[in-house]
Amino acid sequence: MRITLRQIEVFLALADELHFGRAAESLHIAQATASQELKRLEVALGLRLFARSTRAATLTPAGEALLEDARALVDAAGRLTDRAQLFHSAHLARVRVAASPSVVNRLLPAVIRRAEDAAPGTSIEELAAESGTVVETLREHAADIGIGRFLTPPPRFVKEVLVEEEFVAVLATTHPLATQDAVDLRELGDLPLLLWPREQAPEYYDALLGMCIDRGLTPMVLVSPPRIVGSRSYLLGDGRAFSLVPRSAAESLPGGVVARPLAQPATLALEMIYREKDPRASIAEVTDLIRSAATELLH
Repeated sequence: MRITLRQIEVFLALADELHFGRAAESLHIAQATASQELKRLEVALGLRLFARSTRAATLTPAGEALLEDARALVDAAGRLTDRAQLFHSAHLARVRVAASPSVVNRLLPAVIRRAEDAAPGTSIEELAAESGTVVETLREHAADIGIGRFLTPPPRFVKEVLVEEEFVAVLATTHPLATQDAVDLRELGDLPLLLWPREQAPEYYDALLGMCIDRGLTPMVLVSPPRIVGSRSYLLGDGRAFSLVPRSAAESLPGGVVARPLAQPATLALEMIYREKDPRASIAEVTDLIRSAATELLH
């Protein structure tokens, strides 16, 4: 029996679409080619995988039974090619890290500085990603490591929590609470919370809103562009809004604002994702440096 990976891909595409035209389009091949590849697979297996009509196709019981193994075969092939890519010379000593702005501004510089001594042959390339886009940036740029919050690992990546980082309130220096050692969010009254659009990072958005509600404040939300410390930071300095940011971001705040701890402290996990069982020594070196720097600087 001889089957090809392309035949398995056609089988899976047709199982998803149940339509030869759409399945062929998803694979960027001609419909006739898809039909021929499926027929060769059925001949090789000695089974009918689909019942066909003029308009659609439906899986036979045999086709249903083979789906899981077919998906596992394609996934294994993907793992093989991904791992082979890691041994190309361009990847052996280069580590690409996709991270949110606060991480790029504070944590990564410390990691790169330490890598100069601990891993002098390794080059670290940082890719700044707005909140909610770390995983997307990692996929688009084939990065090796992602650092952010509420990350969903892509296939063949694993996730770990680096540190539970404290969040602080950002207020105008002229606000009455700006001189306090800690801010009770209930005292902010009708001051809006400056946040990015919820659809950008729903879990992160909800967590920050939940921080307020859990502390007795149900704020009005003032929607900002993706980066809080950006084009609308003047709203903070003018005393027209407040924000909640990780303590590590407080060092890069614009003028006219201050960061104050919360009277009832709150933390959110800073997470790291990286390829599962990546064989390169450079990845192990950099992930270890990230762990130690996060513990020392952000805990």
